[in-house]
Amino acid sequence: MSDWVFHSVLIITRMKISIFILLLIPLVSGCEKILIGTGPENTPSDNFNILWTTIDEKYGLFPVSDLNWDSLHTVYYSQIDESTSDEQLWNICSGLLSHLKNGHISLYNKNYTRRYCPDDAQPDVYSGVSIDLIKSKYLEEPKVSGEGFIVYGKLKNSGLGYIMISSFYYAANGRDWILDMDQVITELQECKGIVIDVRNNGGGYLRNDEYAASLFLDREVVYYYSKQKTGPGHDDFGEATAKTIYPREGPGFTGKNTVLTNRATASGGEAFALALGNLPYSVQIGDTTLGAIGEVSHVAQLPNGWTLYYPCTLSLYPDGTSPEGIGVIPDIVINNTPMDVTSGRDFVIEKAIEYLSEQ
Repeated sequence: MSDWVFHSVLIITRMKISIFILLLIPLVSGCEKILIGTGPENTPSDNFNILWTTIDEKYGLFPVSDLNWDSLHTVYYSQIDESTSDEQLWNICSGLLSHLKNGHISLYNKNYTRRYCPDDAQPDVYSGVSIDLIKSKYLEEPKVSGEGFIVYGKLKNSGLGYIMISSFYYAANGRDWILDMDQVITELQECKGIVIDVRNNGGGYLRNDEYAASLFLDREVVYYYSKQKTGPGHDDFGEATAKTIYPREGPGFTGKNTVLTNRATASGGEAFALALGNLPYSVQIGDTTLGAIGEVSHVAQLPNGWTLYYPCTLSLYPDGTSPEGIGVIPDIVINNTPMDVTSGRDFVIEKAIEYLSEQ
């Protein structure tokens, strides 16, 4: 082959390669867009819509709510434009979520500021209970255990025991503090009855409330049923699963007891009350619990860095009704006011002592 022919072929080949590369570039770019996707943008409207859609498709409590979620989208979305500030968007989103009135819904911003939905657990409810008053007036020799989550002892002049479990959360040091309940029960074993106080207990770790409840059971207890969200429709759920607790092998107390609750008793605190409510020798005294029991929470991340926590299960009684949004109603209704506590009286404890003494 002559040099002229060789160079001509080489030039034509290079031109073909160049043309192929030029044709390939838009195809590669197009594939990248398909694979990567544009995704939601960090705009006020996109952040709001992701939050609204997440609740619309994955929130578990719409079947027991009379909310028109679509109408609420119209109302709150109309307040947003591209100039909406983070603070304004925060207030708009919080206003939207407040209609759900569920204590398991919370929204964090990038500074970890937390915003709960409004509920009935106002400051006067919390201040209607004073552990200092209980220790000084009602307990003989109060003791503290479980990394501070447990206060217990014998009630003065009654032959009764008392246990306050203030929370079922993890301990800050990671210790499995609920195991201390074994020693507590052992020390109160000879009491004629026990007052178990879960007022102001907002719940925490499911295992902890089940462990505590198991110490008082003389039988297997199905304390509620749970249905898991499975699809985007408000009524898309799987089959109901029985939530069961079994008596523990080891220390336990199956004598008469009372469970004290108030409107600040929530989540695991409510589950504890539900479990013991199945026992013929247990009576709930105080006020109705908060009504936020669903034990599974999901997490959604918004483009602006905010984090949304929400329940994706529906809790049901065996008859198909739900305590969600209502609470667990006590057998004997009685409340303290902050003024009662200030004057040195806890009428809920006194009613529990009176009831167990009569029994």
